[in-house]
Amino acid sequence: MEKLKAHYNLDKLIYLIEQNKYIITGIASQNALQDFGFSQGDILKIIKKLENADFYKSMTKHDNHKIWQDVYHKKISTKETAYIKLQIIDEKSVVIQFKEK
Repeated sequence: MEKLKAHYNLDKLIYLIEQNKYIITGIASQNALQDFGFSQGDILKIIKKLENADFYKSMTKHDNHKIWQDVYHKKISTKETAYIKLQIIDEKSVVIQFKEK
């Protein structure tokens, strides 16, 4: 299931990260390192720069259609764009995916 409106408030996602209430999945960390040479700190810096205009779509998990994930496309450089998938679980921002688009 997909929709073109963010399921989560971006300001809340960023606020939770600023409060150190976040989880970055191993896959997101690994892809960010391979695709961009980014550390977890770099991932967080980019997410804090996200704007509502970077929103792409909201989608449900494949195995649970009650859990929504918001997808953002953020320009990293003139040639690179990051595909970033976020959600909130247990009042923590979760970075599910961070890879080259």
